[in-house]
Amino acid sequence: MQPKSGRRGGSSMLLLVLLATSCLLGSAKPSRGRPRTVRSVLLASDLAGRTEPEECKLSGHKDLHLLSPATACCYGKIVKNTSCCMDQQIAPGVTRKTLQRKGMHWNCTEENCWDTVQGPRGRDSFWLPEGATCSTPRTLYTHGGSWMYGSPDTDSYAQLGSRLAKVTGTVVMLTDYPLVPAGNYSSILQWAIDALQWLSLNGPFEGCDEEHGAKRVPLFVGGDSSGGGTTMSLVLTLAKRPQLLGQKLAGAFFFSPWTNLMCNTPEYYSNAFSKIQGSGKFQDDSKLTMYTGDILFQEVTPENADAFNGNAVDYLGGDFELQTDPIASPFFAQPADFAGSLPPLYFAVGASESILGDSVRVAQHAAQGGCDVILEVYHGMWHVFPMYSEGCGLGEPLWAGAYAINQTGLFVRHIHEQGRLPYKLKVEGPNGGPPESSILAKFWQPSVSKVPFFRYLYDPNVRHFSKVGELLPNRDATYSYKDIMKDLAKQSPWIVLPSLTGAAVTIFVMGFCLGGLTEFGGERAVRRFAHGGGWCTGFAGARSTSGTARAPRPIYWGSRSWSLRRSSGA
Repeated sequence: MQPKSGRRGGSSMLLLVLLATSCLLGSAKPSRGRPRTVRSVLLASDLAGRTEPEECKLSGHKDLHLLSPATACCYGKIVKNTSCCMDQQIAPGVTRKTLQRKGMHWNCTEENCWDTVQGPRGRDSFWLPEGATCSTPRTLYTHGGSWMYGSPDTDSYAQLGSRLAKVTGTVVMLTDYPLVPAGNYSSILQWAIDALQWLSLNGPFEGCDEEHGAKRVPLFVGGDSSGGGTTMSLVLTLAKRPQLLGQKLAGAFFFSPWTNLMCNTPEYYSNAFSKIQGSGKFQDDSKLTMYTGDILFQEVTPENADAFNGNAVDYLGGDFELQTDPIASPFFAQPADFAGSLPPLYFAVGASESILGDSVRVAQHAAQGGCDVILEVYHGMWHVFPMYSEGCGLGEPLWAGAYAINQTGLFVRHIHEQGRLPYKLKVEGPNGGPPESSILAKFWQPSVSKVPFFRYLYDPNVRHFSKVGELLPNRDATYSYKDIMKDLAKQSPWIVLPSLTGAAVTIFVMGFCLGGLTEFGGERAVRRFAHGGGWCTGFAGARSTSGTARAPRPIYWGSRSWSLRRSSGA
């Protein structure tokens, strides 16, 4: 009967809805990147075996000229997977050596180490430029990774080390220092001091120590992120205790150094990650979605700052007082702490970073204390962007990343070949008078203080910032069923399931009622026309050609039938 068939249809529809819902939820992408805890701030991992997503097969928004293709590609990939896209190619023309220094080893176990490389650790890596000798200048590089992750051979540090050796012309040494919690601030800093002392006396080849004797080659130091913070701690330590090395450092360079262990610079708020999404589409049919802020650290400001802070406290061994110590947390170093025998400093940092201020303030105080400083801020760039110089798989380099590495090479080469920085500012007072007559004099120490050579750099591959982008007209008409399903798949299951179930029940009830009304109304209409004559008499029954009436023809409606009889006299 009709009611039973209606119930069977409703049940079938509900099952189909539930099946469709499960498919949608199954196809929805899980949260990307590994969960953030206070023990993990820097997100990076090997890229071996990864396939390139579709984002980089496109040219980006055809009418969106505010980002270069490589930058747009990296944005699209990193937002979805913060562990992706770091450089994978070793620079040509360099060679690699490893060395286990005596007594410099440690074990990474599940109890004392959270890194993926378990077992015996502590072996150093060396990257030698073509033609390297015992007289070649040397660089000690300290890798980043929140002091908890990374090694000289993982997280693209081999690739970075090889590039630095090529552009600087120095032998680059990367140490495998003990990671937190196996190590802490004191032991990691001491490891760096020991490594630098060894590097000053020993070259990349056997016999270099005997060949040089008392002669010392130029020494540089460098680091990124947490490794940049340790490198700055090393520079300040040597400024206060120069006897530890016996020679002055030739220079130091930093990529996005983490120097503020209180983790309270304003950029944690002003550079917080945000997603700009509208209901429209661009002319190339790509969705109206853009991103701003720090794409590597995507939590809201309190969670992001708390994660950094917890990481810092672990690094300091739980000693909260060290969070403002000028050596452990160089952000709090005053200009006087940079006075003395500090080398020239080079900073490369992204303008969109949560820790932008960690570079800017240290650079300003160092210059005020008398250091020669170059500070370069790169528009739109994220944390440690030089490690993405290959362009995140697009096939063309990320201009800012490649340029920062080349600028590092210029900085180092100019110092050890020319004995000076490639450029620096000359500050004068009014009418060419001495700096002390300037309005800035109250911030300076006469004849000592300087200002950083500062540059804010834009990617020249951006085409004249011509327009933000053209949207498709009649957006509603272009919003397809596929778009609806994609948007629905992104919603919470607690929203999707009730919505789909409610829609299915509503459709079923409306269909059931409409069917009943149609059947009832049809029956009444047929009866009325049958008994009232009218057009029904023309076909419901008819005479034969002989004048005798034929039997009435039944009309079937649903499960019943009625006979239409002609009225008398027809």
